[in-house]
Amino acid sequence: MCAAPLKRFLGASDALSRLQDHAARLVRMQRQLELSLPANMHGAVSVANFDLGTLTLHTATPALAARLKMSLETLRSDLLALNEPVQEIRVKVRAVHNSERHALYATQERRIGESGKNALKELEEKLGADNPLGLALKRMREQSR
Repeated sequence: MCAAPLKRFLGASDALSRLQDHAARLVRMQRQLELSLPANMHGAVSVANFDLGTLTLHTATPALAARLKMSLETLRSDLLALNEPVQEIRVKVRAVHNSERHALYATQERRIGESGKNALKELEEKLGADNPLGLALKRMREQSR
């Protein structure tokens, strides 16, 4: 059996050629999506499909979907600037496996420096000992050791 380049087969038929063009369009849209979104959303939002002017995006969590929906018009205008005929953008939450879910919700350990601890202590003292916010700040400062 002779090995032949895949590109030769993709260009050989209309159906495969259209499939290749569609995949290239989705990749372009994914790149623009990454440029348009804030850094904390990178990798968590992906282009799922584009059909008849409707772009479908998948997100990892419902909270992320809600935040994404607030910036859809900006994203749509960015895609229109690239001559992509996007009329509507739909956001769907994709199913996440348990191993992926653990990675999504893993919290980063955050430390408070000495100047931050001192500022929190000053604020606690200004608020008073029985103020609920002062008590929460005290707990946060003590737990950050």
